Amino acid sequence: MTTLQKADPPLRASRAAALNRTAPPLVFIVALPLLWLRFGHWFYLSIDEGIYLEGARRIASGQVPYRDFFVLTGPGTFWFYGGVFHFFGAALASARFVLCCELASMCAAISWLAGRFAGAAFAIASALLFLVMLLTSLYPLYITHRWDSNTFALLALIFVWSAYVSKSPTGPHYLIAGVCAGIAAWITPPLLMVAAALALWIALGAKSKLGFWRFAAGICLPSFAATGVLLHEGAFGIMLRTLGWDASNYAGANRIAYGALAGTFRSFWRPGATLAAIVHFSDSILPVLLPPLAMLGCALVFSRSNRSARKLLGLLTVVSVGSLLACYPRFGAAQLLFGSAFFWALCTCALACLLPRRAHSWLAAGAFLIAGAGLFAAWPQEPLKPIETPAGVLRVSRRQYVQLNDLLTAIKPGESLFVYPYLPSLYFVLGANNPTRYAWLQPGMMGPSDVHSALTELKTRPPHWIVWHDFTEAFILKNWPSSDRTKLRFPEMEQFFATNYHVSTPDGVVPIGYRLLERNQ
Repeated sequence: MTTLQKADPPLRASRAAALNRTAPPLVFIVALPLLWLRFGHWFYLSIDEGIYLEGARRIASGQVPYRDFFVLTGPGTFWFYGGVFHFFGAALASARFVLCCELASMCAAISWLAGRFAGAAFAIASALLFLVMLLTSLYPLYITHRWDSNTFALLALIFVWSAYVSKSPTGPHYLIAGVCAGIAAWITPPLLMVAAALALWIALGAKSKLGFWRFAAGICLPSFAATGVLLHEGAFGIMLRTLGWDASNYAGANRIAYGALAGTFRSFWRPGATLAAIVHFSDSILPVLLPPLAMLGCALVFSRSNRSARKLLGLLTVVSVGSLLACYPRFGAAQLLFGSAFFWALCTCALACLLPRRAHSWLAAGAFLIAGAGLFAAWPQEPLKPIETPAGVLRVSRRQYVQLNDLLTAIKPGESLFVYPYLPSLYFVLGANNPTRYAWLQPGMMGPSDVHSALTELKTRPPHWIVWHDFTEAFILKNWPSSDRTKLRFPEMEQFFATNYHVSTPDGVVPIGYRLLERNQ
């Protein structure tokens, strides 16, 4: 054997390591423009996105969460996008660019995690399949605290993994991991379970006391900073009371059974369905299937793999389970999508361990073909129309173009508006000002004190416009099946509208089914 032949295995290993290092940035570079093309300017009247867009716009104008407007979650997302709007303007494109970067980072993280167990081609193919799932899911992607917090939780996992593999507890990895986990918890408080899972694994799995304390110190850094800001603004006590309100009000009304699809089966899985419909449905059901598949794969791996592989997969497993539990009480398919990156990575790593190395290249080739075919078949074909709004130029469907144009014609930027009971994205896209601290009043969840507080503010500063959608009981129970049926309507609010407002359109209804009410002179 020649000297060159002897050097071949180390050379191949070096090349493989280099390819694995280039895989995550390559995936990010591919994913970001596709996500931006799909979601960057596409506006849809989602129920929840406006909570964070409107809250961030209020922060950019100098208001304080909890104190000046009602906040249901942690303050992190509002601060984050408030900063974006402060520096780059309150435009949908600014916020969506951040979202696209987060989703592209998730894809890159999956390729990095998969690269610990397989070659670069296998890791890239898995990440691109995940990207296609995001691009073609029935549930459109929008700004929400869940994407923000899960991105930071995934980064925390990667830094813990890197610290363990490098066997350097004195390095910065554990500290950075703690900072990321702390930020995730301040965005979505239930993700404290992920931070606890990471801390437990560092203490018991990695057996690193120094790493544990550095991780804990990292969690404390954003926690001390956030607490100091809230105390300075006089909002810390209000936040604690709000978290107590969540425990008594939110959990009951928002409970959803695992995998609930809200009619997706009946709507999209039918005889004669097109290939695009099948892809859409498959991508939407995957987040429901991933957790049990991942648990099954891990059970098989733990019975066969070496100690090192079991330890690292154990870390990924406890964090994935923590992210799943953090979805409580909403375990519907749409909510499971937010944490699907953890279980996708877990399935990929388990599959890489179970299959022989020579099968990885064949599987990667098949994944590339499936990703390309799925993207080609299911990329949305409906033409979108541009429309000028105070939130920038948006691209909307033909139906929503008519809807928004009617509202934009009637309501001018800066005018006072109250949207009832639930569609806070209208405040943001119309550039209107809400005179109350409530961006929404969820039927079946908000108590009499919340309605009374909002009504008092409306009487003190009556808005010029009311956009009122009279939610049917069927609609409410479809979206919030565990709602308190005694709170599905707020008659005192409706009486206030009837007394002080009149319908401003000739037929009394704008195309989206909202009544547009104008204050009586």
